[in-house]
Amino acid sequence: MDSQIETNTSPAETGRREHRSHPRLVVFLVCLAISLLMWLFIELMKDYTDEVKYNISFINPPKDLVFTNSDDTLISIGLKAQGFELLVAKYAHRNRTLEIDLSSLKFHRAGDGFTAFLTSSRIIEQLSGQIRFEKEITSVRPDTLFFRFSEIVRKQVPILIDVSYSINTQYDISDSITFYPKYVTVSSIKEIIDTLSFVKTQKLNLQEIDSSVKMKVALFKGSSSRLIKFSSDSITIQLNIDKVTEAGFVIPVSIVGNGENVKIFPDKVEITCRVPLSEYPHIEKMDFAAEVEFNPTLKGQKKLPVKLVKIPEKVRVLKIVPEEVEFIIISK
Repeated sequence: MDSQIETNTSPAETGRREHRSHPRLVVFLVCLAISLLMWLFIELMKDYTDEVKYNISFINPPKDLVFTNSDDTLISIGLKAQGFELLVAKYAHRNRTLEIDLSSLKFHRAGDGFTAFLTSSRIIEQLSGQIRFEKEITSVRPDTLFFRFSEIVRKQVPILIDVSYSINTQYDISDSITFYPKYVTVSSIKEIIDTLSFVKTQKLNLQEIDSSVKMKVALFKGSSSRLIKFSSDSITIQLNIDKVTEAGFVIPVSIVGNGENVKIFPDKVEITCRVPLSEYPHIEKMDFAAEVEFNPTLKGQKKLPVKLVKIPEKVRVLKIVPEEVEFIIISK
């Protein structure tokens, strides 16, 4: 009897104990999390010393000298600050660039150039105001920055444009591509200046143009961009585009040369050309001229090629029919 009662009540009591244990576990975990957060907060409020790497750039270089050494653009700065601040400096601002002012450098002649340096105290003086929060700079690596400069040489060179384009079939370029300026003054070290005979633009690719284009295109400095300065960093390119139509004209062919009486067959050719709509009313067949050239050395040939020697401006010839004409020599 007693054992039966114990057997019947035991599962219910066990269920109640398990039910009561869930809130206790939750409370324990919450208290543990709060304790960990408080401990972490207290630890992060303490001061620590650690190194943080920053990118650096150089401003206000001397006007008549060019910076030629290729030292790293990274600097390691030892900081003493609260844990929160160090975490922000190391991760939130890790790609930040600090500036070093070169205007106060003292230069010394070295060979065909100049040298200068900044000590750690000068570097700290410049960088301390650029780093946020109340941090103390304890060290910098490298502790001295060395600089090499060369005298600037200047040279004027022509500009070559690097442009490719395609035009909508109903349009055509009405004039040659124009750009300005045509020349640029390049300032750099002598070793680079001596190799320059021209400067190219950045690659420009225009597709399916259906209207005139006027735009700026940057000049290409190549791998030595840090050592090169241009009097103008870009040029203006202009393409004048007109709507066009096809037109056909039948024009006579004249004979030039010497030595024989020659007759050609046919003595006229048909030309097909593209004409800007704005010019179409003013174009006539008299604006074209075609000729063949004969000399005695051509007696063994059967045909002479036709050449167009006069074409109106802004007109593009697509086809000449026929491209060659037969000829006979008439005895005197």
